Amino acid sequence: MIHTLFGLCKKRFSRLETCGLVMLMLLLLAGCTDTEEQYERPSWLEPPIYDVLAGKGNFSMYLHAADKTLYSSILKGAGNYTVFAPNDDAFRKFLSEHNYTSVDEVPVDVLTQIVAYSMVFNRFETARLGDVLNSGIWETGTSIKKRSSYYKTLYKETIDGVEQWVVDSPADVTAVVTPYKFLPIFTDSYFTGNLLTATDYEKFFPDAAYSGLNAAAGSVSNKDMYAENGIIHEVDAVSLPLDNLDEMLRRDEHESFRKILETKVGSSYLFVSYLLGENTTEVYKKLYPDRNISAVYCKTYQNLPYLLNNEDYKGTESGTTEQHGYTLLVPSNESVQRFAEMLCERAEVGDLSELSLTALTYFLKAHMVPRIVWPSHFASEQNSNEEYLNGEGKDGPDFDACVTKSSFASNGVLYDTKEIVQSKYFTTVYSEILLNKDCRNLANIAYEKFFINDWIPEMTKSKLTGDKEVDYIMVLPSDELLKADGFSYDEVNNKFLNENLTASADAEDRMKRLLRSCVFKRTKGLTELDDFAGFPQLSYDGYGYAVNIYGDMIRFRDNKLQGLGNILDGTEVEVEEVDFDYINGHVFRITNGTMIEYSPRNSGGTAAFTVPKLYDRITMYAQENSDCRLFKQYMDRVYGGSSPSFIRESTNYTVLIPTDEAIQNAVGSDLLPALPSGSDAFESEDKSMVERFIQLCFLTGTVVPDDGMPYIEPGKNESLALNTVYKLTDSELDLWSVTTAVVVSKQADNSLTFRFRDITKNDWLQVEGYAPVNVVRESGKSNYVGPLSVIHAVDGIIGFTTHPKE
Repeated sequence: MIHTLFGLCKKRFSRLETCGLVMLMLLLLAGCTDTEEQYERPSWLEPPIYDVLAGKGNFSMYLHAADKTLYSSILKGAGNYTVFAPNDDAFRKFLSEHNYTSVDEVPVDVLTQIVAYSMVFNRFETARLGDVLNSGIWETGTSIKKRSSYYKTLYKETIDGVEQWVVDSPADVTAVVTPYKFLPIFTDSYFTGNLLTATDYEKFFPDAAYSGLNAAAGSVSNKDMYAENGIIHEVDAVSLPLDNLDEMLRRDEHESFRKILETKVGSSYLFVSYLLGENTTEVYKKLYPDRNISAVYCKTYQNLPYLLNNEDYKGTESGTTEQHGYTLLVPSNESVQRFAEMLCERAEVGDLSELSLTALTYFLKAHMVPRIVWPSHFASEQNSNEEYLNGEGKDGPDFDACVTKSSFASNGVLYDTKEIVQSKYFTTVYSEILLNKDCRNLANIAYEKFFINDWIPEMTKSKLTGDKEVDYIMVLPSDELLKADGFSYDEVNNKFLNENLTASADAEDRMKRLLRSCVFKRTKGLTELDDFAGFPQLSYDGYGYAVNIYGDMIRFRDNKLQGLGNILDGTEVEVEEVDFDYINGHVFRITNGTMIEYSPRNSGGTAAFTVPKLYDRITMYAQENSDCRLFKQYMDRVYGGSSPSFIRESTNYTVLIPTDEAIQNAVGSDLLPALPSGSDAFESEDKSMVERFIQLCFLTGTVVPDDGMPYIEPGKNESLALNTVYKLTDSELDLWSVTTAVVVSKQADNSLTFRFRDITKNDWLQVEGYAPVNVVRESGKSNYVGPLSVIHAVDGIIGFTTHPKE
């Protein structure tokens, strides 16, 4: 061999180069034998994990346990592991607690669990146990658990009364499922970064103390023992693999809650899912030929915020499984049963399975959080419905008042609670739409179709969501009332129809407006309505007034309500209160079969279902009020006897109509030109003045009734600036098409006053409003109901004076 190499070298290299190469070859070959011996193990290399532990002398029981499993060879061989090794004292304690006298008495499958769960993939020194390596970057203080070598394989579970083979998998698979369990590691870096205290650990492990570095219930007493195939941390407790949340639910104390998760409608489960896995079955038939496997079901969950049996984190938080987990709150069996009985009674059903999937999902989501909730943060945490877990937030009950037991799971945490977690979907006024049998079809379907992202969240605001001042009053729109209006639901096309509407009208637009006409938003303790009895002290024939969430004003007295359509039809909506203690308002049912109408329904001809025009209501107002007719005459003289273009059907208006006396006084003060005689038109300059006068009386954006309340809704306002339709242009003031506004205020007697809002620039008062004008409190003159509007008589005119710079 050497001669051959030397000959080749002579042909290709110089003599000096050749000699050097040959000497190198001889040196290399001198280290080899004819049998090509392998390198010996370097003397400086640490022993493997097994040998390091054996040399310590206080891990004999752990090593004996490992020797009885397949993991002994791994501890002796290659790889890269972090081992949390329980010392002999820890094992003695474990044996005593489980009534064993020696390691040999412990079943091999239990020993396998202990050893495999103590072994974490990859090497983590103490300084890195609280960190996560994410995309090559260490994220410090963010890790709460590490992936162990243990995973649960095939197991048996009863499905529809039959014991079946099951694996935890969301889909049929073609390989063995390995859902590795995670070992929680509690570090000072994680606790500091998440503002946690020792109590947060000790609530879960009451027999252990937080030391700054704990692995499950064990404290790390000897750190960073290096080995060839990893690193070792000594712990003072033996840890069995933690159950995941799904496994914890199999305990007797969780039976009632688990039964809701196992709800079936017909032959189908609503939340748990068992898929017969054809591929999975073949995989496990080959893996376990002696188990007589004929079928394997893949178990998962559906219609929930997360999968209870999934070891990997798939929640809403960004990051890895090492950084996150889930939280499940499980009420006592008794509290779940009480709640179920109450719910069935309200919904008038015999069993929870008769409720909608939506209702049951809301209940379960109230007890689920897609992140770890720590005891010290409990009062500020919200569930998947965005409701406070304690029912009120920081002002509510503390952790110990709500939770009876805390358990750390392999994929999160579980809290046993005294009572159910209160949900806005069963305690607010909206709950009647969800549960009441009279609303279960048309009304509930319409709410979920049209209002899922806006008015359902609004109508469920309460102390549960941190909105303690919100108060709603709702008149229940039953399915029968909607059917009487002409509505039906096309389930195939997910569309509402109304047989009474003309082809040009939109049935779904009418449905949305009718439903919103039934809801009134108020402020608790300030403007809330306890009933619809009325307000005799307001001088409006005993009527009270409120604006619904669509923007239409209604009037009421003696628990009888009228919208504009009812007033024009001469009908009333009679109501009585529903007997339930809602946490954000009151609900009334209709007793006489008449809906709150924004348009006439019974009027003949083309008027039926046609929304009246604001201009027509102003005309009717002038006809009904002989001392308030000049305003309409001025308006018709400049706009030709038809609706001005600035009046738009979809806009809310508060319209101010000065009395004839007020207008005559303004004419006498040269604030307005006199009305030309006959049908003569205004002069150009006078016309501009009249147009300004008229346009300043149309306040946009909000309908403000004279309701006797101390604040203006929405928003609990003592005063509110509303834009007018008038745009001001004045070259001397350097103002060009500026939007003007009128400030609406409450007086001492809670009546309304109006004044043009001044316009200033730095210290320069450019435009100064006239003195405030007051609402005229008299039936038929103010609080005159219009379409998306209200008309008030006032005792003066809205106007202003300009102040050019000298």
